[in-house]
Amino acid sequence: MTTIAQPSAAGRTRGVLLVACSGVLFSTLGIGVRLMEHASAYQIVFYRGLFQAAVVAALVLHRSGGQLRVPFARMGWPGLVAAFALAVAYNGMVVALTLSSVARVVFILSTAPLLAGLLAFVVLGERMRLVTFVAIALALGGIALMHLGGGSGGRLLGTVAAVAAVCGYAVFTVALRKARDHDMMPTIALSGLLSALISCVAIDGFAVSARDLVLCFYLGGIALTAGLLLFTAGARYLTAAELPLVAMTEFVLAPVWVWLFLGETVPTTTVIGGGVMLAAVLLQGITGARDS
Repeated sequence: MTTIAQPSAAGRTRGVLLVACSGVLFSTLGIGVRLMEHASAYQIVFYRGLFQAAVVAALVLHRSGGQLRVPFARMGWPGLVAAFALAVAYNGMVVALTLSSVARVVFILSTAPLLAGLLAFVVLGERMRLVTFVAIALALGGIALMHLGGGSGGRLLGTVAAVAAVCGYAVFTVALRKARDHDMMPTIALSGLLSALISCVAIDGFAVSARDLVLCFYLGGIALTAGLLLFTAGARYLTAAELPLVAMTEFVLAPVWVWLFLGETVPTTTVIGGGVMLAAVLLQGITGARDS
């Protein structure tokens, strides 16, 4: 088991700023999906992934002086694991957003730091505290509360898809920490390509409207790409448990955008359950910051 050194105070400040800004960009993904005209979940994932791969590959090509093979070869196995995990997370998140409310999905995604902390303990040797187990129990209770009011099988499937996305993001976070001294930009390009390939298994056609295509470009080529670049840069300075915690700007703002512009409201059980889950994440982060 390899122990990862803790980041400095100056580095943590820089990481907080970078990751918080990434959260603001990520918060627009939910409303972007809601604004689609007719595109299915897998069509969104397919085109968003292609645009992401193309934009980031172009950046890698520019930075490397026209070379693509060498930067991608330097990713190593952590980069490959991170790319595949992120591709799984993409598919899970978009499917969840098409089956459930934005608030429900982002509340579930907010539990990623808890799972990331557990994985970081096993894989990286980062310290695992008793409070993390308490926070995980609270988060599970929050998910249960969300379903107290009953609901369709589609809502349950949306929750399952969101949990799959959480697992993907947690693995991605830990892989970033493992390879924090390497350029992980090629990983972001590869994850977009892999997500597009995975979506082909269930896609129901490739024809989409011009509006949906433009929205997919924004989601993959702008919001997601810029957000991931900021998140990846910030990953160098924060622990695996802190990363998604600082990005909580996404979880706070995402429901606000769809409520403000689309009038989407959520059941009381979702608000209460989501509050419990956010409290669990805050408990993990606040006690972690105090102990560091």
